Amino acid sequence: MPLPKRVIEPVYVTRGTIPEDYPPSLRARRHAEDLFGELARDAQQLYDRSNSLQARIDRLAIKVTQLDSTVEEVSLQDIHMRKAFKSAVVFDQQIFSRATMPTAMLETYKSCDKPPPLDKLNCYRDDGKDGLKFYTDPNYFFELWRQEMLNDTERMMHDRGKKPHRPRTEGGQGNRHKKEGKTAA
Repeated sequence: MPLPKRVIEPVYVTRGTIPEDYPPSLRARRHAEDLFGELARDAQQLYDRSNSLQARIDRLAIKVTQLDSTVEEVSLQDIHMRKAFKSAVVFDQQIFSRATMPTAMLETYKSCDKPPPLDKLNCYRDDGKDGLKFYTDPNYFFELWRQEMLNDTERMMHDRGKKPHRPRTEGGQGNRHKKEGKTAA
């Protein structure tokens, strides 16, 4: 189910011409400002990211032009002594939160009904869980995915433990020929 970012009403403003004395809609102006403000922020983020990438490319170009394979000789031991590459990429987390929600969607969210006060029934629960979490839990899908991944990992580890481990032989089927009294040519 798609989430509408902006609800703009009325859809059909008029089927004729708008009268001259009709005041301009402040709501439509707010939607337009919000829309173009979001576009400006997205364009600025793209600009910043492309500048960052260009700076990285420029630094790499300088390093590559400074390398000369005829002058510098790198031994295999030197290569093995270097530290392994470690990425410095930081992955975005919780990108769908109230802090990152577009303002139009946040206004729609705030206009929704509050959840029922199920937390008042917590004193009657004997499992110690919060009753409201069964109705609304922002981490529900993450926890569901995490539990599936843990179950898959446990199942794979269990399956590996059950399979008999056969030692590999050289030549693939060399031992079978020896048992049958044949020699490999």
